[in-house]
Amino acid sequence: MGKQRLTTFALAVKNLRKRSFRTKSLIVVVAVFSFVMFCGGLLTQSLSLGKNYMSGRMGADIMIVPRGCALSLQNTLLRSESNTFYLNENLAEEISVMPGVEQASPQLYIGSLNAACCTVPVQLIGFDPETDFTIKSWMKNIDSSKLGFGEVVTGSRVNATLGGQVWFFGQPLKVVAKLNDTGMGFDSSVFMTLETAQYMIKASQEAAVHPAGNGKDHISALFVRLSGAEDAAEAAKLIISKYPQTDVVVLKEMMLHISTQLHNIKDLAYGIQGLLWIVSVLVLAVVFTVSANERKREFGLLLALGATRKKLEGLLIAEILIICILGAICGVIAASFIMYEFRMLIAVSLGLPYMQPSIGSAIILAAVSLLLSVFTGVISCLYSVIRIGRAETQIMIREYE
Repeated sequence: MGKQRLTTFALAVKNLRKRSFRTKSLIVVVAVFSFVMFCGGLLTQSLSLGKNYMSGRMGADIMIVPRGCALSLQNTLLRSESNTFYLNENLAEEISVMPGVEQASPQLYIGSLNAACCTVPVQLIGFDPETDFTIKSWMKNIDSSKLGFGEVVTGSRVNATLGGQVWFFGQPLKVVAKLNDTGMGFDSSVFMTLETAQYMIKASQEAAVHPAGNGKDHISALFVRLSGAEDAAEAAKLIISKYPQTDVVVLKEMMLHISTQLHNIKDLAYGIQGLLWIVSVLVLAVVFTVSANERKREFGLLLALGATRKKLEGLLIAEILIICILGAICGVIAASFIMYEFRMLIAVSLGLPYMQPSIGSAIILAAVSLLLSVFTGVISCLYSVIRIGRAETQIMIREYE
C-alpha cells in the first residue's frame, strides 16, 4: 500500500472529522449567516427591480375608481387580490375630453373565487384594445389589438398552456398568449377584451353563487395619461371635486409610498444582516479560541516533530475555510430553494412590486454571500492564529501535563 502525503488540507479534514459535533455546529452557524445574507440581498434586489419595472411601464399618471375603492385597486395591482367594483361608464367619455387629458382607457375587474387553473383567486381584467396604453406594454407575444372575443392572455403565474382553455363561471376561454413576469398582480390575472368581460359578468349570474354584476355595461377603473405640462395632483383634485363619487390614485404618490416601504424593508434587512454578522464573528471567534487552547499540546507536538509555525497557521485557516465554504454553500442552497419556490407567496405577502433578478445576478449575489462568509470566518480565527504563532513549543506541550 502506497504512502499518502499528509497535506495541510488532508490534515484539516481529518481534524474536522475527529471533532464532528463542533464542526457541524460551526457549519450551521455559517449556514444561517449565509442564508440571511443571500435572502436579504435577493429580497431587496427583487423589490427594487419590481418597483423600477412597474414605474417605467404603468403608463398612466392617474387612475380613477369608485369612491372607497382606491385601496382595492392598489391591492389588485400589487398583491394579486381578486376584487370586483364598478364605475359609471359615462365618466370615460367625459374625462377623456377634459383639458390636460392626453389619453383615457377603461378597465373592468371581475373577481373569480375559484378556477381550475389556479390555487389562488384570479383577477379577470377586461380592457379596450383600441384605447389601452398600459396592459399592452406588458404584452410581448401578441398584438393586443388582435385579441378576439373569448380569447385571453394569462399572467405568468396562471397555470395555463398556450392554445389551451381556462374556465371561469362555466365558460371556456382560449389562451392565446402568456405574459412574462411583471412583478405585479398582473402575474395572477387573466386579460380579455371588454366585450368578453361583459359576457363573463352575464355568465356569472347563472353559474356563480355571488354574481359579478347585473349584466349592464360597466367599467371598474379609468387609466388616464396627462399631457406633459399637467400636474397629476391638481388634476386629481379637479376630478374629485367634479365627480365626488370617485377616488383618484396618483401614480407618483403610489410609487413614493412604495419607495418608503422599500426603504424601510432595506433598513430592516441591513440591520438584521449587520447584527447577525457581529454575532457570527463572536461565536466563531470564541469557539476557535477555546478549541485552540484545547489543542495547544497537539500543536506543540507538531512543532516538536518538525512542523513550522506557518504550517500550523495554515492548518487553522484551512479548517475555518472548509467550515465556511461548506456552511455558505448549504445556506445559499437553502435560501435559493425558499426564495424561488415560494416567490409567489413572498410577493403576495409583501404587497409590493416583486421581480426576481436574473440567474446571473443571483449567482453574483450567491458568490458575494460565499466570500463574505469566508471573510467572516478568517476574521474570527485571526486571534487564535496569532496566539499559536507566538506561543512557545515547550509551554504548549507541558501546559496540560
